[in-house]
Amino acid sequence: MRLKTLAALLLTLSVLASGSALAGGRAACRMVYGPPLWGVCYAEQVVVAAGPLEVAVGAEIRTWPEVQMGVYTVLGLYFPGWWATVEVGRSLDSWRWAFGAGVRW
Repeated sequence: MRLKTLAALLLTLSVLASGSALAGGRAACRMVYGPPLWGVCYAEQVVVAAGPLEVAVGAEIRTWPEVQMGVYTVLGLYFPGWWATVEVGRSLDSWRWAFGAGVRW
């Protein structure tokens, strides 16, 4: 558990210290306490933007349930009051789907 906590903390600090992604992209890290404590960092680049619709490609690293690295494509709708995404990713051994939505205030 201590090793995962330390890895999550170091991963978060390294991305925050390195600055942002390329112009038109984004990069971030977050720590999550479920339990257990784990981290995820990503960098993505927007490849198509048409109004509220964006298509981006990215890479991420996660520390839970084990350290994993992967690439993904995300299709997102970003409006002033809300957003929604569909993400398809691939790590070395498996595919991943994710759906997200949120509100802005």
